[in-house]
Amino acid sequence: MAKALLLLVLAVEMGASFGNASAELVSTSSNAIEVELRVEVTVSAEAVVAHLVFEDRPELTLPLLHRGGGEYGIITELEPVNYRLVFEIIGPDPARSEQRSLMELGLVFAGDGDAATTTTQDVDRMSDENRGWLWLAIAFGAAALSALAFWALGGDQSSGGASSGTDGAGDFD
Repeated sequence: MAKALLLLVLAVEMGASFGNASAELVSTSSNAIEVELRVEVTVSAEAVVAHLVFEDRPELTLPLLHRGGGEYGIITELEPVNYRLVFEIIGPDPARSEQRSLMELGLVFAGDGDAATTTTQDVDRMSDENRGWLWLAIAFGAAALSALAFWALGGDQSSGGASSGTDGAGDFD
């Protein structure tokens, strides 16, 4: 429910023949981001495509999948840059949307141009900081298990062969 409300708040009106559009970060890696692009179309369309451009890179044209009603979308992997994009309707009433950037459509970027995913960045940073503690904990656990195994399997060797002539019950007065 909260995610749907956030998408409505972040959705941007794209102009005539188009309703709301959005861009949402799905995942990220060191050199790519996975983004879900969505747009509503208010007229009949045979197909809808997204044209993405960024400085000195060739234009990308992506076909969007019909998701029912007037909604079209795609999940795709891109370079982590703030592409400008235009949606285009192909069909009896061809049209192009206003040009918007991925950030204008709701995609969050960090200051250095990489997509911001707090969870992934925090996990990577924490694993680097805590790697030494992890190995120390593993070594301590191995030492503790070795001591336990020695104690359990070794038994009490000091009373092994010395008997006092009794039947083994012993006198404990």
